[in-house]
Amino acid sequence: MASAREIYQDLLAQLTQAVTDRDAAGFAALTRLPFVMKTMDGSTTHRSTRSIIDRVTAYSDLLAEQGIDGYLRSCDTAKFVSQQQISGYHTTRLCRNNVDVAAPYLTNMLLFREGTKWKVGISDSSLHTVDWPLLRQEEFEAPAQEKRDSEHRLKNFQTMLDRISAAFIGNDIEGWLNCVSLPFHLVTRQGVETFETRAQVVADFNAYQQDFKTHGVTAIIRQAKTAEIIDGDQMTGTYRMHMMRGTNHVVPPWDASMTLRNENGLWRVTTVMRAMGHLNWSALSPADMENTPDYTPEKGDQK
Repeated sequence: MASAREIYQDLLAQLTQAVTDRDAAGFAALTRLPFVMKTMDGSTTHRSTRSIIDRVTAYSDLLAEQGIDGYLRSCDTAKFVSQQQISGYHTTRLCRNNVDVAAPYLTNMLLFREGTKWKVGISDSSLHTVDWPLLRQEEFEAPAQEKRDSEHRLKNFQTMLDRISAAFIGNDIEGWLNCVSLPFHLVTRQGVETFETRAQVVADFNAYQQDFKTHGVTAIIRQAKTAEIIDGDQMTGTYRMHMMRGTNHVVPPWDASMTLRNENGLWRVTTVMRAMGHLNWSALSPADMENTPDYTPEKGDQK
């Protein structure tokens, strides 16, 4: 059986080829109605095949007008939500003569099985008209000026947190490696641990996976609280971490912070502060466990 990443990448490649070949009907055949497209500016819902064909045709025209000769999309991580649904993230690059014409951006797609075929039903991109002028702002329901810069940063940070959580809960080491900038630092109660090689990151990741099996972890939820840009190429944010077994917390939730660096248009993690290392689980005291809340957080809940 193909993995979630393989299925996601295969469908992504077909969608990308349809756009570059100006095959709008072929693109529409790979979508599930209603097809929802979201960006930082709002969302639009396509309820007919004709609506999708018109949108893809207009998009292909825009790429041609801008001289885009490189439309590159690769899956970062993907997992089965159920036997009928896959959630994943991919990075998009738009190039002209091998030069990016806009900053690469992340997109979360939800795929749905229809019979023996997989189709995309929702596409949610962490981009903004001010960052990517090829977007036609009037196509979306909410105008760009209504979005504050802080909301833009917070959603970008939340998208990165979701991408990392998906990699860990999906045992997707490549997805995690795609998120990390070396050297990578984890600051825990025991001190600072520095990872200078991919092999070290892989070994630590595998140790976490063993802990997840031991403690029955079924979900990881990181709730973004703040996000700020520092010196243009770094972002620092705070978040609330929940590690769940079904509807119960495996360990008490805790607050942490993360620093990201922009590398060639992609945000990658350089430091996690107040992380819970995989060796710390047994160190939790009974008092810690008594502080476990009795509610179940929702992914993306930023209260």
